[in-house]
Amino acid sequence: MPIYIAARDLDGFPIGTHQFIIIEEQSNPHPLATLDGKVIPLRTLGDGKVGYVIGAHSRGNLAVEYFEESDYVATLEYFNKKRVRFYKPDFDTEVVQVKFPNVHDQTAIRKIFKLVEIYRINQLLDKIKYPFSGLGFNSNSWVQTVIELAGGKVPSDLKGFDIAHKKRIPQTYFMAHCPKSRPAIN
Repeated sequence: MPIYIAARDLDGFPIGTHQFIIIEEQSNPHPLATLDGKVIPLRTLGDGKVGYVIGAHSRGNLAVEYFEESDYVATLEYFNKKRVRFYKPDFDTEVVQVKFPNVHDQTAIRKIFKLVEIYRINQLLDKIKYPFSGLGFNSNSWVQTVIELAGGKVPSDLKGFDIAHKKRIPQTYFMAHCPKSRPAIN
């Protein structure tokens, strides 16, 4: 079950890159993502592959979404090159497989799903403002933090300009029982 970090061009902005996670499911039974106790169904990723696409986006704050439209289209373009046309703009997506040296793939996927759900809940309680210029915590720092906390190893600086690729979101945002002394980041 490959787990990837993907980097795509930003929508309508010529500088910068946006990172997101792609999880390709290859086994049955496979771990299922849930949101508020409801199962999120797998979707096609292109070229006969199925899985999940997860990213953090600017929604007034750094909010997590499964299958956000641009991330999903970029994934479809990457796995199915027939969707890319020379006369039509595309996302020029770079995809790097994440290595999990000490964790089984299914365990890593379960960890990622759990981290996503815990972050979503904690972020509702203590919002992380999305930075206007990318100087604060952004989608790329979110992806890199999730992958590291799940035990993954991958180069953090993917294609495009991103000044926050080395920033990590405080681990307390990914803890089920947050200490009261969460670092102030806003």
